Amino acid sequence: MSVYLFATVLLAAVAALVIPRLGYSPDSNGLLYVSIGLAGCVAALLLSMAYGARRTAPRIVRATGSSPELGAFAANLSTPAVLLDNDALVFVNSAFLKHARWEPYADEIVGMPFSNLVHPQSLLDLTALLTQSRDGEERTSGSLRIAYGDGGFRLHSVTALRARGSSMTLLQFPAPYTSVDAQRSELQLLHHCKDAVLQLPQALFRVDRELRLIFWNPAWRNLVRAVGTDAEPKPLASFYHPEDAETLNARVKALLDGHLSELVTEARLIRADNTTAHVELRCHAVTDDEGSLVGAVGLVTDVSNRRRNEEALRASRHSLRTLLSNLRAMIYRGQNNRDWSMEFVSEGCFDLTGYEAFELIDESRMTFRSLIHPDDREFVWNEVQARVVAREPYELTYRIVDRSGQTKWVWDQGCGVYSARDELMGLEGFIVEVARRQMVEENAHRRLTFEHSTGLTSASMFIDRLEFSAAISARTALPCAVFAINVGELEHVATRFGQDYADRVMIDLGRRLEVTQGQLNCATLLDPHVFVVLVVDFSADALAWCGDAQQLAQRAAEHPDAVLDELQENLQKLLEAPVRVEGHEFKVPTRIGCASIGHGRTDPKKVLDHVLAASGWDVGGDAVDVT
Repeated sequence: MSVYLFATVLLAAVAALVIPRLGYSPDSNGLLYVSIGLAGCVAALLLSMAYGARRTAPRIVRATGSSPELGAFAANLSTPAVLLDNDALVFVNSAFLKHARWEPYADEIVGMPFSNLVHPQSLLDLTALLTQSRDGEERTSGSLRIAYGDGGFRLHSVTALRARGSSMTLLQFPAPYTSVDAQRSELQLLHHCKDAVLQLPQALFRVDRELRLIFWNPAWRNLVRAVGTDAEPKPLASFYHPEDAETLNARVKALLDGHLSELVTEARLIRADNTTAHVELRCHAVTDDEGSLVGAVGLVTDVSNRRRNEEALRASRHSLRTLLSNLRAMIYRGQNNRDWSMEFVSEGCFDLTGYEAFELIDESRMTFRSLIHPDDREFVWNEVQARVVAREPYELTYRIVDRSGQTKWVWDQGCGVYSARDELMGLEGFIVEVARRQMVEENAHRRLTFEHSTGLTSASMFIDRLEFSAAISARTALPCAVFAINVGELEHVATRFGQDYADRVMIDLGRRLEVTQGQLNCATLLDPHVFVVLVVDFSADALAWCGDAQQLAQRAAEHPDAVLDELQENLQKLLEAPVRVEGHEFKVPTRIGCASIGHGRTDPKKVLDHVLAASGWDVGGDAVDVT
């Protein structure tokens, strides 16, 4: 306005001096004065507008070392750009003013430090960016959080361009404008995101810092069984059980305060129909463009079925533990090794063995092998291994010695446990104590089938070898001899000490006869009182159990029948030593009968009957000496 008045007065003075000289009188030319005055007003107004436009236009502040080329380049850029002289802001282009909303304040920001337009958290990034450009790198990139004219901050990527031989630095920001294709892609992405949220089977929600529910998807409404529409946001805690709501609020607040990076918890959800559902809640914090925590987004999954299954499983396990603790049997799972290392033992082991479960599991204290009677350990190992190799369940009866030193007969039934790759992982089974009648029957059955405790050949295999040897002898005239050993007075031992002692006497004698076995020679327990020995190989190595094996082998090569008596005497010496069982000593008499295959005796059954009769097996008298 002052410029307007000044221009008016100036034009009026000029008119007063010039017009009289031109011959015009003031009275006749009043209209001309008025016209000149109005023209002056218009000129003053135009001057004022031009001056104002000059003030608001972006400008370059000339300074020592400025780069006109860089300034001209910045002025013609269509993307936001500023020009710095060290840290001073000497130029901003119109794209920056428009995008950052600084158009009304162009004069105020030009000339100030550029760091005033940078968020304090980005000052170190600005310093690093300018330092790198000054160190000789013509173009460097980074990101800065820039202040906007509306008071907000936005994170932008930025490129610094350094002018050679100048202190000027050009900061160029990416163009805020996006192409039509980019806008279309962005809209399509937003559409897909919206569809994904709406179709998501898990319940999705968002809360603000006051923990009010400000967004939810249809799955959330289905989960809470909402009816109608909710006009106002509700507190998140109002959907949860009162006993869980306080804890849930505290944990979500800790998330919003930055104390937690993620919240994973389970709680009880109260539906609109007053039913309860167990849900798993996963929450993450949400930040705005300035990095401030403004709320949280959460995903809710119904885990009611899983919880019911877990509770049912816990109840089942509790029932199983109760059953196992009350069952008078020992349930076990262990490794397939000679120590029978246990991984699990039920509480029934105490009644059976006198030991607690933890004692049997801890191998430093004891092993289950130490509980098995010494005479039955090999039998148990061999029997279990035979069934495991055949991929069959095992079932056997053997003796154990409990904590008090008492011998018990137990029945063990189990099977191997295999992996998906058919690898043996261990053994599972159960062990119970059996009655004496059962143990006697089992012990007799075991002796008649295969004597694992003594290592003797089974009766069926012995008969096969006997028949084969008889057939070979008939064709080749090779020597073959059969010995029957009848053990007497076992009934007396069983009557006085029990059948268990009588059985153990036979086991000890059978172990002594194990030395007579070889590749061709063998022995077996044919009857609870009778052992039978087959001798086909008369070499010194096969007869090493005899006192004079070398000489005996030489005589057998010339006359096999001549050495039968000597073999019989050596068998008698092998068995005549007393048998010791748990501190008791038993000297049992034996009767030995022998026969050779040949000389008209080629039927193995007749030979066996003859040798058994010679041992006194079928009569109570003395053995008949057959030579």
